[in-house]
Amino acid sequence: MLNSVDAGRRLMLRAAVYPLAAVAVLALAFLLLAGPKYALGALASGVAVSAGGWVAAWMALGGGVQAAGSAMSRLILAVVAKWALVFGVLAVGFVVFKLPALALLAGIAVGLMFQVLALARR
Repeated sequence: MLNSVDAGRRLMLRAAVYPLAAVAVLALAFLLLAGPKYALGALASGVAVSAGGWVAAWMALGGGVQAAGSAMSRLILAVVAKWALVFGVLAVGFVVFKLPALALLAGIAVGLMFQVLALARR
């Protein structure tokens, strides 16, 4: 075993916090340059990416030591839950609140980029 579960939890916490800071900066830039609807769209979708990462980590790492099949099924369910949350927020923001698609997609892109960067950093 190369990594402990506790190290995985710390890594996923970092992967959930870094995107929040990046999305906050993006939302502030949209607020200054394009207006509050763009800022809200970027913030909503970026927070959804970060919250989805946190939910996925909680689901994947919350069961303790189990057999490989159970661990794999928890991991798959966690990824499905993350993307369901992200696509749900995207749909609600676009259809219900009529937020700009550019801002919603930019929030997702920035959130995912910084999530990957946080996971790649040692």
